[in-house]
Amino acid sequence: MGLTRCGRIVKYVMFSLNFLMFLSGCALLGYGGYIKNNKEPPLFRILTIILDYVHLSFPWLLIMTAIVCILVSFLGCCGALKKIRGMLTMHFLLLVALFIGVIVSGVLSFQYKQTIESAIVLQLESSLNSSYGMDDYVTKTWDTLQSTLHCCGVEGGENSSFSWSYYKTSTTWFLNQRTGPVRYVPDSCCRYPRDLYNLTNCVGLRDRSGRLAPAGGPPVLPTMQNDQLFTQGCWTVLLSLLRNKIWMGMVLITVSSSFMLIGMILSVCLCKRIEEQIYEEDEERFQNYTEIS
Repeated sequence: MGLTRCGRIVKYVMFSLNFLMFLSGCALLGYGGYIKNNKEPPLFRILTIILDYVHLSFPWLLIMTAIVCILVSFLGCCGALKKIRGMLTMHFLLLVALFIGVIVSGVLSFQYKQTIESAIVLQLESSLNSSYGMDDYVTKTWDTLQSTLHCCGVEGGENSSFSWSYYKTSTTWFLNQRTGPVRYVPDSCCRYPRDLYNLTNCVGLRDRSGRLAPAGGPPVLPTMQNDQLFTQGCWTVLLSLLRNKIWMGMVLITVSSSFMLIGMILSVCLCKRIEEQIYEEDEERFQNYTEIS
């Protein structure tokens, strides 16, 4: 005697969802392996300067997440097709652990938001202070970040000592300029780096009034505005973008949690159907044995 019609529906729905999860895990595993051996993807380079040691931990985090997804989906697929309660039980327990992990991570991230942001800002300051102009990888990453987000420096607006003026006040890159005209910001902080006149105005080599903007700040006086220079700090711009797109993260967390809940419910339902099937088969065998006897 097989599963009832309802049981078969649960079985194939559960298999389909876990098969999709298996494909997602394989894709994530491939991407994790790719960035582990290739340090050039822009997202990876940006994370390198935002989080310390990310070049070691981030690829492995993706790989471990992919392995967990593949394991959970394997247990779900095989448990559903072969009707093995042990596999379904493990599938349920792993989903419960993942669900709790997602909820706890979300709560802790919200609770320690300020601490996390402060740690990121300190890491950005450290990276820009000691590595920009010294480390080609970090320099290229900062240039990509600044030219893409139209930002300059770490955080704050045009009058902040941690935005564009941070290069002049705190970086080894500025102090090590020994040959040629001194630049107060790199070319990646400029709106038109390919235009020589605009570029020289931007980086502080000269301006129309001879005040060498942005060399004269901070603060930036109304008469010293430099319309060729990105004056917002990169973390300020990035944080604004993240806050505007926070709904995407909430949707992702909600969808992931919903799929986990659905998976747990399907596991329990299928286990119950299998248990009922085994009970009915045992009862039928017992009746047949009784009739034969």
